[in-house]
Amino acid sequence: MNPEHWRVPVRIDFAGGTLDLWPIYAMMGGCVTVNAAVDLWIELDVVRGGPGHRITSRDLGIDLAFDAWPAEPPKGLSWVWRVLDGSGAPPAAVSIHSPVPQGSGLGVSSCLGVGLLGSALGLEAGQDLARKVPILRDMESRELQTPAGWQDYYPAALGGALALHWDGPDPRWERLEPHPRLLADLVVFYTGKPHHSGLTNWEAYKRFIEGDTQTRQALSDIRGIALEMARALPADPSEVAGLLEREGQARVKLSPAVETDAMRAVRERGRREGWYAGMKPCGAGGGGCCLLVVKDGTREAAEASLREMGLPPLDLRITPKGLHRLG
Repeated sequence: MNPEHWRVPVRIDFAGGTLDLWPIYAMMGGCVTVNAAVDLWIELDVVRGGPGHRITSRDLGIDLAFDAWPAEPPKGLSWVWRVLDGSGAPPAAVSIHSPVPQGSGLGVSSCLGVGLLGSALGLEAGQDLARKVPILRDMESRELQTPAGWQDYYPAALGGALALHWDGPDPRWERLEPHPRLLADLVVFYTGKPHHSGLTNWEAYKRFIEGDTQTRQALSDIRGIALEMARALPADPSEVAGLLEREGQARVKLSPAVETDAMRAVRERGRREGWYAGMKPCGAGGGGCCLLVVKDGTREAAEASLREMGLPPLDLRITPKGLHRLG
């Protein structure tokens, strides 16, 4: 039995996070989120058939074997078990490797979920896989025991850069072509501190539903920024930089913990040295990775400064590929 080799990308988010939580987007009369698949790949090796079952995480050092598929989630790999179990077709063995640090803000758990579900069903990225995202959203809510956003699944399920329009029971997706100069000026770095998006989003969700004025205003601001971002991404890198900065500041109003000391240090040094254009945290912030746009022609200087600060940039680019099978 030869293993199947699958790869699924993680994602960066440009604007609109938290708005993809139901019923926030419904109560606000429709919203947009903007994100993109990037070429940091979670790798899955799948073997079908044969006796027993096995789940292995090479990164966590967990290797679990079962004579029969377990009825309850095994310790340490609950999300993996939940998706495979929910697929209705758990493979005999699946091995997982991710180069992305946990708590990165790059949507690792959601993208892994797409990879697990798609590989279990034999579905590569495309509309058929994207239509199954609501299954993953509901699994995630059961896993976390909180409402779950679901924008993070779509870059893995479709590939490329996307504007997701939340104006109906399911989002509409619009493919975007980022401006070439933006691709040259886009830098992602890891702060060295993991974040916990579920907790941050849950606190914002509760305050929104309870009618907290500051939370509702911040999310209204983010809604407007995301609409502008969908228009700016293909057209104007300098506008994208400004919108990233505005979204980052709006997120600080949701929670001051969103912005870290590392982010403040990058902004201060970048402005002093002349390469800083705009930045926001990836995901819910408070750690993880940051999305930075530098001024045209200054990428090399910016990356050198980040390395000196102990914040080395990640080697990644936006990719048109979503989940796919190799070979």
